[in-house]
Formats: sequence, C-alpha cells, structure tokens
Amino acid sequence: MKVIGLFIAGPNTAACLFIDGKLIAMAEEERFNRIKTSSEIFPTQSIKFCLKEANLKLNDIDEIALGWNYSSYPEKMNTHMSSIAGRELDPFADTAEGIIHAKLSPELTKFNVGIALKKIDETADVKISWHAHHKCHVASTHYLSGFDSSAILVMDGSGEEIATSTWHGQGGELSIIDQWDLPHSLGWFYSAITEWLGFSAYSGEGKVMGLAPYGNPNAEVAEKLKKFCVPDDKIIYKIDPTYVYYGKRSYSRKFTDKLVDLLGAARRPESEMSQYYIDVAYEVQKRLEDVAINLAKELLAKTGERKLCVSGGVAMNCKMNGLLSNLEGVDDIFINPASYDAGAALGAALLAIKKAGQSPTETELTHAYWGPSFSDDEIESALKHCGLTYTKHENIAQETAKLLNDNKIIGWFQGKAEFGARALGARSIIANPMHPDMKDIINKKVKYREGFRPFAPSMIAEVAEKYMIDPKYSPFMILAYQFKDEYKELFPSIVHVDDSVRPQTVTKDSNPIYWETISKFGELSGYPVVLNTSFNIRGEPIVNTPLEAVRCFYSTGMDALAIGSFLLKKTRFLA
Repeated sequence: MKVIGLFIAGPNTAACLFIDGKLIAMAEEERFNRIKTSSEIFPTQSIKFCLKEANLKLNDIDEIALGWNYSSYPEKMNTHMSSIAGRELDPFADTAEGIIHAKLSPELTKFNVGIALKKIDETADVKISWHAHHKCHVASTHYLSGFDSSAILVMDGSGEEIATSTWHGQGGELSIIDQWDLPHSLGWFYSAITEWLGFSAYSGEGKVMGLAPYGNPNAEVAEKLKKFCVPDDKIIYKIDPTYVYYGKRSYSRKFTDKLVDLLGAARRPESEMSQYYIDVAYEVQKRLEDVAINLAKELLAKTGERKLCVSGGVAMNCKMNGLLSNLEGVDDIFINPASYDAGAALGAALLAIKKAGQSPTETELTHAYWGPSFSDDEIESALKHCGLTYTKHENIAQETAKLLNDNKIIGWFQGKAEFGARALGARSIIANPMHPDMKDIINKKVKYREGFRPFAPSMIAEVAEKYMIDPKYSPFMILAYQFKDEYKELFPSIVHVDDSVRPQTVTKDSNPIYWETISKFGELSGYPVVLNTSFNIRGEPIVNTPLEAVRCFYSTGMDALAIGSFLLKKTRFLA
C-alpha cells in the first residue's frame, strides 16, 4: 500500500510517503518555496519530491490522508465556539472563528485538494481521507517510537475542537483517556504571551523558552498568570479565553486588551527587553512546565506505563520535555522531531495504513534524514555555475574537524535533509563550542538574531552520560538536560544560563559522516562535541539546495562551507 500523508490546514504544511508501512520520504513545503512555515500553502513541491524519491506517479498512490478531520470539524467547531463566546457566530464573518469555518468545510476541502492534485497530474484520481488531528499527533509519535506500549500526551493550539488530550498506545491500538476542549489551549496561552512579549506567535515561542532562564521568580506575575491559565484540582487546568478572544484587541490578533490590563503594556517588537518582560517569560515557562508535569503524572498513573510519548506544537518546548523525561516513573521518552503540525502528515498516513489492515509500526524513527539529497556532480555543477573556487577532498570530515579546531564557523551541507525544526547535521552551521565568544559571534554575524538566543550541541552518543546529568537517547535535539558542573565552564557557547543544553546525540549508524566529523574534532580538541545550529539566517527556512547553501554562506560571517566532498573558504576568517 502506497500512502501520502499531508498537512494543509495551517502553518508548517508538509507531505510524506509510506510504502507498505515503511517511511520513504518526508519534507515540509517551506524548504522548497522558501516561505517560512508556508501557512496554508498546499505542499505541491513536497508531494512531487516524495513521488520522485520513490519513482512514482500520483496515480500510483492508493490513498492521500489529511491530518485534519474536515468531515466533522466545521459544524462542531462553530457550535463549540459559539457557546464559549456566548453568542451566535456568523460563519462568513470577518472573525477568526468564521474564517476557520468557511475555509475548512469538507466539500470545499475535498474539491480544493482535488484541484491542487490535478495541477501535479491532470489525470490524478486518488482516494482522499481525513483523520482527527490529535489522533494524527498520537500516531506520529507512538507508531514511530519503537515502543510496544506507551502513555501519550498531546498539547497544541487545537486539533478540531480538542486542545489537549491523553492517550494509551498498545501496539497498533490507540485509546483516548482524557481531553481538554477549546478554549482550554496551552498553545493559545503560550502564544498569546509570546506575542505580548513582542515576538511572532506560532514561530517565536522558542524565543520565549530561550529568554525564560534569564528571568527571576516573580510571585506577583505568577499569580496574575494563574488568572489566564487557571489551576484546577479536578481537571488540572483551565484557560480563560477572554485574554485571547472575545474582547477588544487594540494591539494584537493573539491577545485582548484584557491581557494588557493584567500584565501591562505589551513590548514593541525589536524594542528594549526590560527585566520585567524577562520575568514574565520565566513565569509563563514555569506555568507551562507545572501543568505539563501534572498532566503527565496523572496519565502515567492511569495507564501504568513507564514509556512516555509527547506530541503537538507545545512539545517543541525542549525545557519542558527534559523535565518530563526525568519524571519519576518515566523509563524512556519519544518525541517526533516534527511534533508540531507538519508531523500530523506522518500520523495521517499511519492511521490510513492501520485502517487498511496493515501494520503502522514498521518504521522506528531513529533519525530525521528523509528529505532531498544531492550528488557530488550536482553540487559541483552548482559551484561551477557560481564561478566559485573550491577544493575536493576524499575525507571532508577530517578537513572540517581541522577548521573547527581552528575556531572557524562552518556551513555543513551533507546527505539527505532532515525534517523538523532542528538542524541535525545535514543542513547545519557548526563551530567550536569551547570558544568563549562563539555564541555571540554566530548570533551577531551569522544568524543575525537576538543575543540571548542559545545554541545546542551535537555530540557523539557515546559521551552523552559523561557530560550531562541523567540524559536519555536524544537524536532530535528536542530534550533539555543539565550539564555536569565539571564541564559546563568548558563549553560556554552551548551551555545556557541555567546550565542546561538541548543535545543531539549522534550515532554512527544514523549519520556516519557527521559522527566522524565530531569524533575527529574530539581527537584534536579532546572533546567530541560541536556547536550546531540550523543552516539559515533569521526569518528564513533552512537551506534546501546547494545554491541556497552558497547564497547563505556568502551573505553571512561563516568562514567555510563543507558541501558534499567540496570545501569552500573565504579569504578572511573570523578571529
């Protein structure tokens, strides 16, 4: 059975391909069209990539599965949101709820998907199915975890009317335990504060997470936030939606004036960051962590499981994830590298596979390298097209390790692209984490982003326990752990202000050339750990092609580019 999974209902549209239950390809549309998150842009180029990867045509596909339940969503959502608002909603009014209702009717969706598919192949006649969004998140984590059974926690903005849900996965069977419907959305809560802090909702949440450790506990702010995200002994938490919707919004689309009355004036984007704003970031992160921990504890108690899966957009919060992984009773944890909405494409395909009677657990996701790749011939053709001077090396890992040891900043473009928000050693920028100023240099001269933003380490998996306290297998840079005291001062450019790191543990099997590079750097420096960040600049998607890599390299303060077997150096290196 050949199934393409799609997510098309919001930001991070994506496509994937499974054949007989095994993952063949996965990509997000932003990587091809260069529009960050590509919100509600049909993933045409991602579909074409998946088909090309398997040498298939669209009519070879048995089913196209969508990661949103269009068949029931509009009517249920309109009724549900009307009851929250205390008024009848006009489905075609200029409101967020009305727009959702109008856009996502099942008849219109099927018609529009059919038109979009015919633009790929005018003869296309493929079965289209849709699946509940939260269940897609559940499938995308449990089925790919390699766990026989697991407790599953899903937290996001919303999937149809559901905002948070807990599940029990046993083999191929997925059973819902509890659910929290809108407006009780932890995603809404965190995104509203994200925008109040002057960042972009649905993309700037990671900035809030990175800013939070610079803050101090503030009891007054903590009490105020509890009016928004309300503690509840019986159902753990509730969200007051009047801070997000159903009120005047003079400043933002994601929060009402009531939030300004509660917390004070919203920060203007790019303006000075006062300590008060930083303390709010600290407290909103703490509030999220407390709620998530309580949800997980209750879920583990109800299921009796010791393996935990977490999914949904909120599961991109590495600090929260690290705390969940170290909860008493959690032996292992799995979080999909695209736990946000792009991952729903994976889940939709897997649910279609399960419904057809095939096994949805044929793929254990041990790496994220399922995107496009380029041969040396294709890379060299691009370099010649640009008229560049370069050298070819039999051992690019060794040459790169030498440059890293000389404190050079390297663009690293190798093998199949990774999917998900984190660069994982396929489309990365790498550097020496022991250089005391490397974090500031890269933020200022390469990434062009805020100076408080932290960087993460890639390390060979063999040394993870040497450097970190109680780490678990972490191939996707989505779990934060504490660095051991004896090493934290040695790595000033990757250890955050709270002594945490969000590591990628690299195995020789998953990425041999990256593992070798880090290992050879370790032979030279004594420490097989590198600073790793995504190969892009602020506001742009991660590079996808050799030409994009060259453009990004020459428009930033990087020193060298290791692309395939080729090495490019600038005439002046950073000090």
